[in-house]
This record gives sequence, C-alpha cells and structure tokens, in this order.
Amino acid sequence: MSLIDLSLRQASDLLREGEVSSVELTHATLRRIEDLDSRLHAYLTVMSDEALNQAHQADKQLCQWRANPESQTNRPNLLSGIPLAIKDVLCVAGAPTTAGSRILEGFIPPYDATVIRRLRAAGAVFVGKTNNDEFAMGSSTENSGYGPTHNPWDTQRVPGGSSGGSAAAVAARMGFAALGSDTGGSVRQPAAYCGAVGLKPSYGRVSRFGLIAFASSLDQIGPLGRTVEDVAMLLSTLAGHDTQDSTS
Repeated sequence: MSLIDLSLRQASDLLREGEVSSVELTHATLRRIEDLDSRLHAYLTVMSDEALNQAHQADKQLCQWRANPESQTNRPNLLSGIPLAIKDVLCVAGAPTTAGSRILEGFIPPYDATVIRRLRAAGAVFVGKTNNDEFAMGSSTENSGYGPTHNPWDTQRVPGGSSGGSAAAVAARMGFAALGSDTGGSVRQPAAYCGAVGLKPSYGRVSRFGLIAFASSLDQIGPLGRTVEDVAMLLSTLAGHDTQDSTS
C-alpha cells in the first residue's frame, strides 16, 4: 500500500510507531496534488511551504515523545503530522481565504478560525485551501469564482457541493481528511457524490468562529474522511465549547 492510500488512522498509527514521517506523508500528498489537481481543481491554494514546516515540527514532537513515551508534556494528538485540506470558507492566518468569490480575492485573514487553531494545537498539517461554490451557496462546486471542481471518479461529473473541493481532495487521495461546512447538505452531499464519509455535527458542537457565514442559524463545520473512524478522530479534535461562538 502506498502512503497516499493509508487511512487517517493507519497514517496516525505509523507516525506514532516511527514507521513513517510526517514529512514523507506531506511530500506524498503534495506530489499527488501536483499530479492530479490540474484536472480536478480541488484546491484554490496549495500551502507547500507552510505544510512542510508544520510537518517538520510534528516529526520533532513525535520523535521527542517516542524517546520518552511516559511524558505527558510532548504527548502527540492522533492528528499530529497528518496532512489535511481546508475548505476556503475558513480563515487561516496568513493564507488566502476567498470563499470561492472574486469579491474576496487577495483577502488574507490575520487570525485563525477556532477549528484551525485547534488543529494547529493538535499538530495537523495544512496542505491547502479547497474550492467551493461561491460563499458556500450551491450543490455542485460549479459556481466558484475560480472555476469548477471535477469529480475524481469521472471528470465529466460534478463532485457535489458546496464542499466539493474538500470531498474531491479526500477521494483523490490529495489529503488524508478535510474540513467542509454544511448548511443544507454541503458536506454530506459531496461526500456521497465522491465516495467519502461526511458528517454535519449537531448545531453548536463545533465552533463557527472564523467561518465565513452563509446562514449562521444553520451553518456547521464538518469533517470529511475516508472512513467513519477517520471522521470521528477529526471531530474529536474540532468539537467543544468556544467563548468566541455564543452558540457553541
């Protein structure tokens, strides 16, 4: 089995055992994006330099923990060193965030969304920002201001939407899991179209702070992955109360 075919859980176990490094997983993911994304257009921004820096930091922490596994100080999260894709409606400090709209072209948030902050603390690796219907309003990812995303199983078909870029990235092995957002099906429907697993959490389970809103009374940030276990692992890090979101 090649590195890109591992599930998130399998990759996490190998990282903790020292059988593979985060840098190796990240290089494999970036090569996969380079090979396929010109045809699929799942990504709007590929964050190669930041991803490799995060991977090096994750490897350093994992190495320290393996040298002293009883230590609680350096104990890694199960997501430590895992390359993830982020839907481009979530603010990532220092990275372009467009919500699929030319209106926000050039916008660079000065802060992280809460879910991004939690993933950073967990040691996850961000390989890029994924395409979506403009302002998450759509169900096919054909309505992005930056062009459509194609279904990796058949490029003549749509990947669903609005989180079609995230679903296509997971299905095409261009990320071990991804974040999307779901207002009326925007995680669940593209997951179904692309043969991935997608979950819309209960309202308030995951903080919406830093999410570019479509309809705040319905929006939820949700995980997409290759297996139910992968999605559960991601949700366990994302979920929890946040003082910056009064509805969480």
